[in-house]
Amino acid sequence: MNTHDEKKILNLKKLYTGAVTDILDSLGEEFRNQTLPNDLRPIDNNMKVAGPVYTVRGAKRFFDDGIDPRYKQMDMLDGIFPNCVIVMDSGDEKSAAHWGELMSKTALERGATGAIINGGIRDTVQIIEEHKFPVFACYHSPLTAVYRYNIVDFNTPLIIGNVKINPGDYILGDIDGVVCIPVSVVDEVIKQASIVKEKEDIVRQKLTNGENIRTLFEKYRVF
Repeated sequence: MNTHDEKKILNLKKLYTGAVTDILDSLGEEFRNQTLPNDLRPIDNNMKVAGPVYTVRGAKRFFDDGIDPRYKQMDMLDGIFPNCVIVMDSGDEKSAAHWGELMSKTALERGATGAIINGGIRDTVQIIEEHKFPVFACYHSPLTAVYRYNIVDFNTPLIIGNVKINPGDYILGDIDGVVCIPVSVVDEVIKQASIVKEKEDIVRQKLTNGENIRTLFEKYRVF
């Protein structure tokens, strides 16, 4: 990853999902459905993720075919690249933990900046306290995925909720939610959202100084 891309990730992480989704909305109807389902929550409220997507797709395991699914998990982990955000969809399996401590530790060592798990996690205390690895998930479960879930493929397009996520797109996640930014507009989104953030910082200070919100809105067009 070159210096430009690293700077892009750093600038994206300085933003927040509200400003980014506002800009996506302003770019037209085709970009107004980029927010992942509301039940994807950070396991700690201070966690934040930003970076290019590494997609993982899975599905329910209906029978034991004699192949240990953990080997496929290891193959998936081998594909992680520096600064990526892992986005995993558990498909139709909604009881087990699809992510845990050792996967977090492995991902961290390979340079990932976080994981978005459209499914369940376990080992939550260790992930938060020992590894400080940002993870978003739908629920917690002590159940292993070994007998219940298979990884089908990775680094291929996903659909989570109604959001299409392509390898190369960017993810920003914070306490308010998770948004996928198509790579075709990510530079423009970062540029415009950064301007909005600067204006909001100015308005916030002027409100502290007693100025009127209507007057400030007319001047800065943020609210």
